[in-house]
Amino acid sequence: MAEPVGGERLRLPAGLHAVVKEYGMNQGDAIKRCIELMPQLPPLLSELLDGDVVIAIEAAEVVWTDTVMATGQYQHQPRLPFTPSSTFAGIVVWVSQMAKKQGIVEGQRVMSMTGGPRSSGRYQRWGGCANYAVARASELRRVPPHWSASEMASLGYGMDTVHYCLVERAGLCAGEHILIHGASGGVGIPAVRVAKLLGATVIAATRKSIKRDFLLSLGADHVVCIADEDTGQLRPFRDDVKALTGGRGVDVVYDGVGGDDVSVESMRCCAFGAKFLIVGWAATPNVAAGGGKDRGRGAPNPNRIPTNLIMMKGLRIIGCPAVIALTAQSAEKGREILSRRIRDIEDWTFSGKLPPPVVARSFPLSEVKAALSTRVESGSELGSTVVIPPPLL
Repeated sequence: MAEPVGGERLRLPAGLHAVVKEYGMNQGDAIKRCIELMPQLPPLLSELLDGDVVIAIEAAEVVWTDTVMATGQYQHQPRLPFTPSSTFAGIVVWVSQMAKKQGIVEGQRVMSMTGGPRSSGRYQRWGGCANYAVARASELRRVPPHWSASEMASLGYGMDTVHYCLVERAGLCAGEHILIHGASGGVGIPAVRVAKLLGATVIAATRKSIKRDFLLSLGADHVVCIADEDTGQLRPFRDDVKALTGGRGVDVVYDGVGGDDVSVESMRCCAFGAKFLIVGWAATPNVAAGGGKDRGRGAPNPNRIPTNLIMMKGLRIIGCPAVIALTAQSAEKGREILSRRIRDIEDWTFSGKLPPPVVARSFPLSEVKAALSTRVESGSELGSTVVIPPPLL
């Protein structure tokens, strides 16, 4: 590609991007009213820094977090306007000099696992639901060459979360029992697979028994249906879990669903001294005021868990913010966590110890609102949801 000069734009075709223009009052409002598909011009050379890479996106994963970010309720609030999706894969179409020194070349297929709205500063607006994104070369990851672009895009969000939860926070060991909620979703499937890789006995929880065969095919040792088949309401499942653990209970709970009833019943499934991993709260999304308002003033709809049960069972309640952990501590600590994360994930994926992510459905960028809507009702999906931008002409 011919190099532009001065304030020129990169000499690339125009494309499209989805833009969050304002924060919605809730997820549905944000998807319906606040996200717009707009023309996207290639970046200006003057807005690119040394160390930057421009990526022509082939596929982007959208997740539940993207829908919450569009309401301003998420703990990491991106600056408006921004494009959804922090995990995407594509082809490098422009490389700065510093990025070249790091081994990045034009035409290379790369993956971003913490870009766009989950990054910082000017990079927040360059999310994956677009034809182009700008990312720091230092934040790109290698990908198995035989994976599809959709599989590559679906790796980062779930696998980074799982590594931080199971390896860094829980220290999950061979022989331990783990109860995994949301086991058929984008952060549940890799949890099942990694837990098995680490030698644990996996009890996968689901609200629908029709998912049983799918969960067993992932490697789950047992499947427990936690909802009544007729009413869909939560049912007691402590006795089921205790029976599968010889009456002892599980050593670890991986809870990305939340909700008072699910969390409390899961605590009753625990062995004494178990680790309870708080991974998310998909069952109670409106924990803060919509529209990005009243941040820092407390949540009007928080999850509540009984401290007496925590004490009597000696539970360790562990928050697991996989991205925040990289910057909330010392820089050295963040680098150490990230180094271990990249090392293990590359070993597991390049060696074939872990198969590619499961992609439930792909949507064209023109249907980005439908794609995001599926993540609000993510319990219906078996795997990840991917958005595919149109070909560049």
